[in-house]
Amino acid sequence: MKPLGSHASAELFFSIVCGSEHRCPDQLKEVSYRFIGKCGGLPLATICIAGLLASQTDNSELWHHLQKCLCSNLSTSPTLEEMLKEVLNLSYSCLPHYLKTCLLYLAMYPEGFTMWKVDLLKQWISEGFITAKEEKEVEEIADSYFYELVNKGMIQPEQINHNDEVLSCTLHHTVRDLIMYKSKEENFITSIDYSKAITGNSNMVRRLSLHFSSAKYATKPSGVILSQSRSLFFFGLLRCLPSDVEFKLLRVLILDFWGNQYGHTSLNLTRICSLVHLRYLKISCDIIVELPAQMRGLQYMETLEINARLSAVPLDIIHLPSLLHLSLRDETNLPDGIGRIRSLRTLQYFDLGNNTEDNVLSLGGLMNLQYLHLTYSTVQSDEHLKRNMVALASSVIKLVNLKSVILAPGALSTAIYHDVLSSVYSPPVFLQGLQKLDLLPPICMFSSFPKDIGAVRKLCYLNLVVRELRRNDIDSITGLPALTVLSLYVRQPPAESIIFNNGAFPALKYFKYMCGVLCLAFQEGALPNVHRLKLGFNARKGQQYDVLLAGIQHLVNLKKIDGIIGAAEGAEEPDRSAAESAFKDTIHKHSRFPSYVNVKRVDWVEEENEPRTEVNSSSSKCHEILQEQRGVNETEEDTKQFADSGVTNQIMQMSPQHMDLCAADTKLTMPSNNRMSFPEKLHDNIAAEAVSFSCTTSSGSSPKSSSAPSSHHSLPETYTWDPEGSPWSRALSPPTPRNTSAPQSAMHPMLSPEDHISRAEGTWSTAYFHPLPLPPSAISQVKATLSNQPAPKVEMSLVAGQWEKRKLIGSGTFGDVYEATNRHTGALCAVKAISIPNDSRSAESLKQLDQEIKLLSQFKHENIVQYYGSETIEGHLYIYMEYVHLGSINKYIQQHCGAITESIVGNFTHHILRGLAFLHGQNIMHRDIKGANMLIDGNGVVKLADFGTAKHCYYVIQSNFCKRMGTPIVARQA
Repeated sequence: MKPLGSHASAELFFSIVCGSEHRCPDQLKEVSYRFIGKCGGLPLATICIAGLLASQTDNSELWHHLQKCLCSNLSTSPTLEEMLKEVLNLSYSCLPHYLKTCLLYLAMYPEGFTMWKVDLLKQWISEGFITAKEEKEVEEIADSYFYELVNKGMIQPEQINHNDEVLSCTLHHTVRDLIMYKSKEENFITSIDYSKAITGNSNMVRRLSLHFSSAKYATKPSGVILSQSRSLFFFGLLRCLPSDVEFKLLRVLILDFWGNQYGHTSLNLTRICSLVHLRYLKISCDIIVELPAQMRGLQYMETLEINARLSAVPLDIIHLPSLLHLSLRDETNLPDGIGRIRSLRTLQYFDLGNNTEDNVLSLGGLMNLQYLHLTYSTVQSDEHLKRNMVALASSVIKLVNLKSVILAPGALSTAIYHDVLSSVYSPPVFLQGLQKLDLLPPICMFSSFPKDIGAVRKLCYLNLVVRELRRNDIDSITGLPALTVLSLYVRQPPAESIIFNNGAFPALKYFKYMCGVLCLAFQEGALPNVHRLKLGFNARKGQQYDVLLAGIQHLVNLKKIDGIIGAAEGAEEPDRSAAESAFKDTIHKHSRFPSYVNVKRVDWVEEENEPRTEVNSSSSKCHEILQEQRGVNETEEDTKQFADSGVTNQIMQMSPQHMDLCAADTKLTMPSNNRMSFPEKLHDNIAAEAVSFSCTTSSGSSPKSSSAPSSHHSLPETYTWDPEGSPWSRALSPPTPRNTSAPQSAMHPMLSPEDHISRAEGTWSTAYFHPLPLPPSAISQVKATLSNQPAPKVEMSLVAGQWEKRKLIGSGTFGDVYEATNRHTGALCAVKAISIPNDSRSAESLKQLDQEIKLLSQFKHENIVQYYGSETIEGHLYIYMEYVHLGSINKYIQQHCGAITESIVGNFTHHILRGLAFLHGQNIMHRDIKGANMLIDGNGVVKLADFGTAKHCYYVIQSNFCKRMGTPIVARQA
């Protein structure tokens, strides 16, 4: 980063120390400018020094002492890096001991990792770093420590919500280097990275962090004594997980492993009860986790968070006396009597579809509950839903400490268009501590606006869907003093304008309004602090737009406006253009928006008086809410720039109560010249014989496999964390680098721009599809396999018996994949053969397969592997799919005889994005995007495969949006 100028540096320094320069005491101005000069214009150094001095403006003697210390430790002509290191060292030395301890603990995470505040606070508390003082609870004290470190510049905020709450943070690499050095010096943390040297002492380990990433082999460091270890963070391969036999004092255990586990399909943690001091357990993985049948031995357990499929939830979990936070994956069946966990403060998720009425009623016993996340993922009868909603109403009224309620359909739920909520339940006026109320369709749609919400005076976040909104309905909540985020979805267009009066919503910063007709009016003094609007409506055939947003110029602090324009029945392209033009003309009346307005076109903004089918209605609604969940929270940088930023976050699990919505709308940015490079020469035989359907299996291939992936066991293999032994007997060896210096050839020519990519109204031209350079070993295979093969046209009703299974082409976690020939046409397909076991451990695996079938059957897109059908024969499930000959991108790169050029990477990327755009348009999240799940056909078309972890979302709940799926370690290293 370019250093700041002297004026900008001074402005930054004084803004932190005392607000502005004119408020700085005169006796401190001279020494202030000395500090500013020593920081060399480096923002981090300036922030750290200013944060150190901010609370000491009445102690000029300390200021001069620190200035002398800084000068004495710097050379005559220090480099910027030396300046920064010395400033950070001085800042660290001046931290109180309790902040040093909390800061050093961040070294447990891998470099570049995004850390969620909610996780850090729980870990600090579990480690015993936080001591309660007077009437303050430990959570409040831990929160204050976190913000002290933020204000002193030692940790950097990443996501900030509209309440100015920091949701996630990271470490500057120089700060991390410092705390890694200090950790080693004080034997605070031992960090082992398979690709780097050990950081920390190799004898008595107090806290152990293991980063094995995707390393195939690992060796246990010699001389490591783990008996005194209090924390274990493990990132990487399951088989490298150490034994728990030595972890007698363990308090915090974090296990994070994704991707290829080389045959392991489950993790056996049945011996975890031997860790009697365990307080914090967090597991994130894409295999089944087996917990012990009884867990009541873990008497000190405070946090149990498992982002993985569970074979079963122990029935005696309700008897854990210290449990504060319970977070399990949605659709997990909780045991009856959950209300007996009196200590519980966080419950995520509780499924109203899977639980009995008695268990819903038992929620009323959770008197300390603060954060409740409810779902409805299983479609039961209307009567079942109504009974549970009545039971929920009677339970929630007892939860006097409740701060956040999220009630939404599960990701696999079918839309239910019954106004059940309004008929049995109105918002609890007695829940005066409630700060977040997130009620989403389809089961959370009110007939009319619930006016009692206006009595919940501490409400900060409100998300509602109403069928009808009358002109003055909104007046009941305009006086809420703390409301900063408001999202309203109105299904029936109102008969008259919705007017926001003078003084309405004094604290509101973000307002979203989705309705088929846009007709809002803002009086002077309304929404004085709103800085972002997101407005959606439908264009109508032949409509003239007079007033869309009357008085928008009165929103004096408005910084960003997003428009979403759909099309009502019968509306055509000229109608869309007219609506967009009218919308922009209205916005341009505001002095802050003379030219640019972000407008996005969608198929339809849902409204009930339109003759749409249920499928289309669900799709449109999901699309709106998906976009909203991406768009509400803004990062600090986004707020400053007043524009969307294409931010790619590491997807990770977090509790919903601390995450409102995600940072910024994701935009696909095209190259400025809107062109792509294409090969000047392509192999004639490949170009002549390439056809559109060729495809093979992808999943599970080992990096060293050739034509077929490495074999897996036919039955699922379970990894047991066994105290009797540990699988630490493998030599460490990094992956072999591929050749990137091979000369050009006919197969790998120089690439030049020959054609365009166009994107009009959300569609892509197919001009960029072309044969990619192929490895020599693939040429003959393409000729032999693809020549004269007709494209398969499969009737779903005629699947049974029409395919003849041939050679084995791969093996995966759930079964083997074969090449198959159509008996009638001779066309090829890939058939996945899975044995159907009859045991409880495999139930989740079969559920995942069923999920994949359901999703694949809905897709028809050239960048998605085509599903032909499935059948069950004699205890085996057969899934028929498009045959993609060349296999995965992983295989392509391994067999490539030369460098993979930037243009080829660009082509891959555009194909992948096109497939993802289609999925997201259908409200599907793939959640496992990696090279092994991207297949290439003979035309060079990339196709997405393996939808076992995908989800169909009618909305995006915060925790799922921020849940790590697939192989996130790849993203962290990219």
